[in-house]
Amino acid sequence: MDNKDINVKLLIDTMSVFEKIYDVIRIVNPMKKQILDLKLNKVTELEASCYSFWKKGKVCSNCVSARAYNENETFVKIEYNGEKVYMLTAIPVQFENTAVIIELLKDITNSGVIENIENKDSDTIHSVVNHMNELVVSDPLTNVFNKRFINERLPVDMINSSLNGEPVSLIMVDIDFFKKVNDTYGHVAGDEVIKTVAAILTRSIRKDIDWVARYGGEEFVVYLKNTNKNSAINVAERMRKSIEDAEIKYEGTTIKVTASFGVKTLLEEQLNQEELIKEADSKLYEAKNSGRNKIIA
Repeated sequence: MDNKDINVKLLIDTMSVFEKIYDVIRIVNPMKKQILDLKLNKVTELEASCYSFWKKGKVCSNCVSARAYNENETFVKIEYNGEKVYMLTAIPVQFENTAVIIELLKDITNSGVIENIENKDSDTIHSVVNHMNELVVSDPLTNVFNKRFINERLPVDMINSSLNGEPVSLIMVDIDFFKKVNDTYGHVAGDEVIKTVAAILTRSIRKDIDWVARYGGEEFVVYLKNTNKNSAINVAERMRKSIEDAEIKYEGTTIKVTASFGVKTLLEEQLNQEELIKEADSKLYEAKNSGRNKIIA
């Protein structure tokens, strides 16, 4: 990151200025999802996770602190913890040669950002806020996650799996001869094919454990938590067969497609998120060049 490195005193002084404006101020390591504590002129990691404040029991799908970390810019979102609605501002800073995020939380429950909030129950408020936030990391065509989500979430999930000694499997999926579909049936039909494939991929994974994201065009990324190579291949085969068997209806025509898969599993091997994607993409390239409609792992 390009931010000027700051020391403990400057960081404390900066945060004290914000105390008069914001209700909660904290320092976060967005990759480890840990809160950092400033004591005795040094930074220590607290046991509590940064997302525990929101009482959801899981990592936020729309993490603006990860986005601020990745893009070196300030980002804002709305979040709800079951009691109050907060505006969260994430500011990246360089502290002792380490990139951290200052999170500024302001209570906006009664600001009108959610209309008639006093007449809504907790579940409804959660639903409204989640919808607002998920729009940022969702692909509008397929409703699976988008590339921004991959950039923010994949490194976090990889770190957590590494710390827990769990295998990580990534599947790259590409629809075969997709250009031919567009040329033959038109782009609207092509969109229907993409939506159908996305739905098949989503049905093939574990909800709230694994995830699917559109990588671009007709290509998808599937993340499988705590999944070894053989299990990942089995998941990919279910996906491949379901896509092959699908009959996609469009204006009285039935469209049939296949897809190719590249699978990469990590356990003890040390790769970052870009290297993991590159490895899986290399397997996908091999599958495409050796006949398509197959899995290479």
